[in-house]
Order: sequence, then structure tokens, then C-alpha cells
Amino acid sequence: MAGCAGSGNEKRTKEEPYAYTYEPSPIHDSEKIHTGDTIKFEGTYSGLLPCASCEGIETTLTLYADHSFLMKEVYKGGQPDSFVNKGKYEVKKNILYLKMDGAGIERPVMYTVGLNALTQLDMNGEEIKGASAGHYVLMKN
Repeated sequence: MAGCAGSGNEKRTKEEPYAYTYEPSPIHDSEKIHTGDTIKFEGTYSGLLPCASCEGIETTLTLYADHSFLMKEVYKGGQPDSFVNKGKYEVKKNILYLKMDGAGIERPVMYTVGLNALTQLDMNGEEIKGASAGHYVLMKN
């Protein structure tokens, strides 16, 4: 009997140390998978957006960590004109909402958020369709 008991104890002793020894290794920031909640929105985005009455609108949008923004728009063509807008932004469900200072109750300008890109939406928050649909993109610099 002593031989059987000794064999059983050895088997248990060998298994028990492995039962609760799992410790996850730390994941470094560079290895993390970035989801919509962890994408860093801050930075400068730029592009040439379509324009019905000009050659295009050269747009630069800078998003700051304090949820403020600065947008510069230069209308290209016959009589170039430029505008500078600032305000606050928020992101909800992959939609960036720009609320311009002094804009009153106007609807915010909206963009879908992608990895290093913003795609402008129409005034109703819908995807812009038509021949120029793919040209409403601002790329992160």
C-alpha cells in the first residue's frame, strides 16, 4: 500500500503547481489593438474637398486634446476666399461632430472617423453619394 500511496502523492504534487500558475504577461502600448475608443483623434487632417461654385476647398482641420478644433478653409478658383472656424468637437459611435463657435443652433459639421482619415457627411449625417463621393476625405498629416 505504501507504494501506491507514494505514487498517487507524486502525481498530485506534479499537477498542482501548474493549476494556478498562469499570469498574463503585460501588453505594451505598441502591441495593443486600437479600437474606436482608443484611436487618438488629435492631430491635423487636410485635403481638397469638392466645391459647387469653385475649383475646390483646401481644408485643414486640427483637433486638440482638450476637444477644441481649428478649421481653415481656402476656396480655390476665380475669387479665392478663406474662412477660419473654431469650436468644440465630440466623437460618438465613430462620428466626429464639429460645433463651431457662434454657429447658433445650426447643425454641426459631421465626419465619419477612420484610421488616419475623416470622411465628411452631408447635413443629415448621411454618407455623401454621387460622382464626387470619394473626394470628401481629409487625411491625417
